[in-house]
Amino acid sequence: MEKPSIGKIIYLLAICSFAIILFSKVFIKNDVDIEEKISKSEKEEVIVKLASYLQDFYVFPEKGKQMSDLINSNLIKGKYSEVNSYDSLAELLTVELRGVVNDKHLRIRANAEQSLSFTSLSNVALGEDYGITDAKILNNNIGYLAFDKFPKLSNSSELAVAEAMETLKDAKCIIIDLRNNGGGDPAMVQLYCSYFFDENPVHLNSLYLRPEQITREFYTLKEIRGKRMPDKPLYLLTSDYTFSGAEEFCYNLKHLKRAKIIGEVTGGGAHPVNAYTLNESLIAIIPVGRAINPITKTNWERVGVKPDSLCDSEKALDVAIQLASRN
Repeated sequence: MEKPSIGKIIYLLAICSFAIILFSKVFIKNDVDIEEKISKSEKEEVIVKLASYLQDFYVFPEKGKQMSDLINSNLIKGKYSEVNSYDSLAELLTVELRGVVNDKHLRIRANAEQSLSFTSLSNVALGEDYGITDAKILNNNIGYLAFDKFPKLSNSSELAVAEAMETLKDAKCIIIDLRNNGGGDPAMVQLYCSYFFDENPVHLNSLYLRPEQITREFYTLKEIRGKRMPDKPLYLLTSDYTFSGAEEFCYNLKHLKRAKIIGEVTGGGAHPVNAYTLNESLIAIIPVGRAINPITKTNWERVGVKPDSLCDSEKALDVAIQLASRN
């Protein structure tokens, strides 16, 4: 059989490339357009449903009603008539609602974003998805722990924390890096805090939840897996990205005078959220509660957690190591 010439091969490759490009333009683009397009009736249904959820569930009733009235009024005025995609509607609604309450937890999300985890006040191996990215001993016997979220509390996530703490149990002090931590499960915040107190319960935080009309109190746990370290010096690293449950962890330990915070002022989100389905393509992330610290009687909403040693987040680890070595 005669082998094809180089010129013929290049020609065939060009034809194939053209076919792929044509397919993507004709079929893939059309599919995206179909997915993004939103009808007038769908917009009306979404706005009415969102307005109802805001009025019934947003943590502050008067603000919930204010946001509800705003989007209902804008619907009547035809403000959303030129919005033709789910992404655009989600973005516009988020901007409008935050203009009323300036609440960073409040957000409308389009279908493409629904796989993201929701920040809610609601690795055993480092490779597992328990948020732990590093656990080791630095020079001068300084322990270092980094994790980027507080995952849902489970038997396996509890074991992961215990394994990480086992690595640090003989360190003279511990640096906990929360600079890339966006928050998570308050029960996991409770577990992490419990390692740094003795077995006597300490009141960490309370959460008022409007939908249930209840206040949940969180104390350190009487029983944990692994060794407690109630007297070990703690240094917590923060950035302006540090948010929600990570802020609670810092706020709890700071006001109990159990840790020193080093880095930047945190993001300022203290409201636990619920996710509400608006339709198959849109969901509303609505703050439904607020944190109440037993010492300050307030929380870090909008103001963030202020460090004891304020510095750029990039320099926070070096500053913490210097402080730890000195002490």
